[in-house]
Amino acid sequence: MTIANVLTMLRLAAVPLLIYMFFLEDMDPRWIALVFVLTGITDVLDGRLARSRNEVTRFGTLADPLADKLIMLAAVFILAARGSVPWWAAALLAAKELALVVGAVFFLVSKSKVTPAGNLGKLATLLLYIGVTGVIIGISNMVYLVILGVAVSILAGLGYLRQALGK
Repeated sequence: MTIANVLTMLRLAAVPLLIYMFFLEDMDPRWIALVFVLTGITDVLDGRLARSRNEVTRFGTLADPLADKLIMLAAVFILAARGSVPWWAAALLAAKELALVVGAVFFLVSKSKVTPAGNLGKLATLLLYIGVTGVIIGISNMVYLVILGVAVSILAGLGYLRQALGK
């Protein structure tokens, strides 16, 4: 059990916590935003720790992106249910993430190497974290950053597909 894997497990545990916090009527949105931002910080930290300490594990390679997808999808879908983010943006993000998960399973079964996140994927994650955080705390114009993050995420997903197909 590495420190990076503990951070990943904490991020996985944060998914139900974040959902619970969203549904508490008297919850100050700044607390929700804080938990959400902390998941983003641990995402950055766990990867850096694993690489710098040469502790990259199979668990971390699989669980880290799963945690990222679950936390982001949970937040975006709850914001869509509240009317703060368009449903179509949440659906597009979910479709792209589902396609990546199916692709990852295919590559794991075929013993292919898992493709690490590229710069476009990292940019999409950054845009989504900033945009979702802004929407959580009530900055309505930040929805455009969420939409941009979804678009960049789809472009990154197409890039992964191109890499997977060897083109």
